[in-house]
Order: sequence, then structure tokens, then C-alpha cells
Amino acid sequence: MRRHLWRVLLAGMLASGVGSVQAQEPRGPGFNELIVVDPGLTDDGKPTVVIQDGRVEVPPSLHVHPNYYSGDREYQAQILQGGPVIIVANHPKSGQKLYIDAILPAGAPIVAYSAHTITYVYPDRRVCIEFCLLDECRATVKYVSGRGFAREVQEKISDSVDAVREQKKKSRLAAELGELRTEVTDIAKGSLGLASTAGTIAVERTRALTRILPGAAMLRSAGQQSERRAAMEETRQAGIEAARRLKKDEDTLPTVR
Repeated sequence: MRRHLWRVLLAGMLASGVGSVQAQEPRGPGFNELIVVDPGLTDDGKPTVVIQDGRVEVPPSLHVHPNYYSGDREYQAQILQGGPVIIVANHPKSGQKLYIDAILPAGAPIVAYSAHTITYVYPDRRVCIEFCLLDECRATVKYVSGRGFAREVQEKISDSVDAVREQKKKSRLAAELGELRTEVTDIAKGSLGLASTAGTIAVERTRALTRILPGAAMLRSAGQQSERRAAMEETRQAGIEAARRLKKDEDTLPTVR
């Protein structure tokens, strides 16, 4: 029956745009919201035991709520030792400071403020300090099992919404990765075609560069003139060598007298 009710509530909340999830203030870090004053601890981290007049007592810790009541909100408390505590807070209606005795479990509870209640919420139980509206000098302490039906509904809805958002994010990421994979494949295919014409493109770019490079025409002309000078020098040397040989031959011919 309860599971069916969960489903009905969850479906209703999701269908209505999850409005109730936003109704509660977001959970804050709780800086300076709860001031804890420990009476003293032993070397093994346990509360100091006081023996006086044959009586054994464990001095309670002080839990001071300096900002109560300034609005409905929740915050994450620090790790608490647990045991007897004196909760110090102002009555939300009269503003009178009250000192309330309570026993808290050890752990790091969520502390929730409402207009008439301070609640320590643990994973499996709650400790509620309820301020009396008719008697502004009194507050009662209630120990309740579970986290509360409304809170469990809200947390389940929040978890469901987060799961849906995470799934959407994963789906969007998968789609983007698929598009990226397609683009990489297209680039790879295009690279194969470019590789086959890379040499031609490089040659054509070099030719074009030599056509527009400043002084390229002058360099080409100087190169051509250098080749002509080398040919002329080679011809001149050949002529000198031929004349030398001719003169040698004339000197060796016999003279007829």
C-alpha cells in the first residue's frame, strides 16, 4: 500500500513540474548556525565523567542556535559526539532564551528550522524540539523514528529528478560524441584524398611562390647569365689551348733552305 502511495505521489509531483521540490529552501553548509560547546573529553574521545557526592554524571554539551528563528531552512551540522545536551535557543514567538535538555545520537545530522520546531534529522530517526505556542517558556522534546514521511517523499522525488537530469546529460553527451565521431571519420576520409595530391599541391604552390617572390626574375636572369659566362670562358680556354698547340707544331717543323 505504501509503495503504491509512493508511486502515486511521485507521478503527481513529476507531472506538475516537481513544484514541491522547490518549496523547501536549499540545504546550506551551516556555517556558525550551530555552536557546540563540549564539557571536556577523555583521551579516548569520550565525554568526561564527573563523580560528586556519590553520584556519577556526564556533563552535557551545549548546542547553541544563535540564528533561530530567522526563517525556514536546513543545514548540514558537524559530526556530534552524542549523549546529553542542553539546547539553547530563543523561543520563536517571545524571543525568550530557553535551555532544553535532550539526548542526541552520535553522527552528523541535518538540522531543520521551522516556525515552531528545531529538528535533528538522522538517517533513521529524528529528535524534535517543539516550542509551545501557548506557553512561551516551554519546549518539549520528541524522539521519532524515521526521517519523516514528507521528507522521504521529497528526497525520493529529488533523487528521481536528479536521475532524470543525469540521464539526459548522458544522452546529450552520447549524441555529441556520436557527432564528433562522424566528423573525425569524415576528416580521415578527406585526408586520404588530400594525401594523394599533396605532392602536386606542393609543387604548384612552389611555382606560384617563385612567380610572385620579389627579385625572383632578377635571380633567374642572373642564373642564366652565369651559365652563358661559363660557356664563353670554356670556349676561350679551348681557343687558347688550340693556339698553343699550333705554335708548338710550327716550332717542331724542319726548315727547308
